[in-house]
Amino acid sequence: MKIIDCSGLSCPVPVLRTKEALKDYPFEDLIIVIDNVTARDNVMRFIGSKGLYAEWQEKDGSFHINVTGSKTVTDNTPVEKVLPGGTTHPVLLIASDQLGQGSRELGLLLLRNFIYTLTKQDQAPRAIVLMNGGVKLSIDGSPVIEELEDLIAKDVAILVCGTCLDYFELKEKHRAGQVSNMYDIADLLLTSEKVITV
Repeated sequence: MKIIDCSGLSCPVPVLRTKEALKDYPFEDLIIVIDNVTARDNVMRFIGSKGLYAEWQEKDGSFHINVTGSKTVTDNTPVEKVLPGGTTHPVLLIASDQLGQGSRELGLLLLRNFIYTLTKQDQAPRAIVLMNGGVKLSIDGSPVIEELEDLIAKDVAILVCGTCLDYFELKEKHRAGQVSNMYDIADLLLTSEKVITV
């Protein structure tokens, strides 16, 4: 049995340590110890994306993730959609809840109109990454929740920075998109032909 202790480590370090440990697969069992929910969820998603099965238990204030082997067709574990690289559809990186600088009121209106307009385009973006203040677009009360849900229905991946949600204390209010981590976000940006910062 191999144990990786990621206590006290923030995104994306637990995912990176898990990735390194999985290089030695197959092994009997791998246990990853994590002390926060965001890192737990990120590591569980990463393990699933590698076609492996894992379960977690809470012990003494930490989460113990046990990687036990390959998934089988009988597993009920959700499989995350993997975004292919090399597409001509762009990825949008939104790092604020407003567009441009100057008038905040105007910036909020412009970004709302921009996201609404995305829902009406013939070519949708491949994905939208929400970071820093941009995560505020994905929470209850956001004026663009319906538009984000429309884009998700059109197969646009919405990745929401989990560290940012935690920083703004908005994790409980998150509503639209997949809470993600810096490893997945960096991978998406690096494998995309076109990234547009809004």
